[in-house]
This record gives sequence, structure tokens and C-alpha cells, in this order.
Amino acid sequence: MLASVLKYSREDAPLEAEAYISTQSSQSAMYVGELVRLRAVDDSDLDHLMRYYNSLELRCYTGVPLPRSRPETETYLRAAALAHPWKDGYLVLAIEERESQEFLGIGRLFEIAKPHSRARLGLSIYDPEQRGKGYGKDATRVLLWVAFNILGLHTVNLDTMEDNERAIHVFREIGFREVGVLRETEYRLGEYTGLLLMDILRSEFEDQNRGFSVAGKI
Repeated sequence: MLASVLKYSREDAPLEAEAYISTQSSQSAMYVGELVRLRAVDDSDLDHLMRYYNSLELRCYTGVPLPRSRPETETYLRAAALAHPWKDGYLVLAIEERESQEFLGIGRLFEIAKPHSRARLGLSIYDPEQRGKGYGKDATRVLLWVAFNILGLHTVNLDTMEDNERAIHVFREIGFREVGVLRETEYRLGEYTGLLLMDILRSEFEDQNRGFSVAGKI
């Protein structure tokens, strides 16, 4: 399910005062949007994940809000770094601010089904101070561009809490359509809520985002 984060998707320690963590990666980015750049995940992302991921406010939108340990997160990150979209069925990319290269979050295409040319999408901007600035929308468009123009997919779908108004608004702007609701299927803080199902075809993405491309950007 997708977190508002925008907080987007189901999957997937406070810093000591004297500790310093670089917000930049030395890795080049292959996919560049208007506000963000997407690159392969690597070991340098571990501290950023641990800093923000174990937030109850975030995790309530990304599945069961149980804490994830550093060893568990490291195992996930290493598996994600080695994953192949066709062999393993998923692709995980780090999201950075385009100019500063500050780490913002993670975007995923998963349940990639080659015979059917489809996948599911998940994305989270982890730092609450960076939400509401357009990063989530731009990262979603870049991820969809990758899905349709690099992986050659035909359709991408997602689900999000039905009360996740911020994310739903962004998805509609990009061109996603609502296709149904799973009623009272998610248990969150003592109450049940539904999941809104949305999808987008390649043709719909192109119509709604005319001229958008990451090709040729550096």
C-alpha cells in the first residue's frame, strides 16, 4: 500500500548528536526528473533509512508498523541492490534531490510480471520536512517513465489507504485511475480502513504527461 508521503507504499534511531552522516551519494544517477534523480541503492543509504523508517507516522501508511532493526534493514538493502527486475521481479531505486543530491526516499517497482507487462509501484519520501514539495510526484513520474520506457511495461498499479488524500490527489494528477476499493482490509491503530486500488496504462501516462522524459538529462 502506498504511504502519503507523499507517503507511498507498503513494503518495505535517532542520530547521536556528534555523528555526521553525508546526505549525498557519490554515485551517478541514470534517471533524472525535474526535481529528483533516481539511482541504484547502495550501502550509503543505510543510515538514512534507519534515521526515518522507524516512524509510527510513516509506517502506519506502509504496512504493519513494527520496528525494523539495522541488521534487517541492511539485509533488505543489499538484496535490493542486487535485484534484477526480470529474474527477481522487482527494482528498487534511491530518490535524491536533483541539485543537492540529498537522499529523499525509495521508489520501487515490484511484482514485475513479464508475460503480462505489468508491475506494482511503491514510493516513500522519508523525511517529513521534505514532503509536500513536489518530490513525490516527480519521483513517481520518473519511476513510471522507467517502467514504460526501460522495462517496456504496459500497465502499473498501486494501492493506498483510502484516506490518504494527499497521495491520491497526486496519483490522479499523474493519470492514475481508481479501479476499486478493498473494504476494511487494513488494521491501523485499532481501526480498520480500506485500500484504494489505482492503475495507469502507458498510453494514459503519455497523454497526461506530454513531453515528460528523463532521456538526455544529467
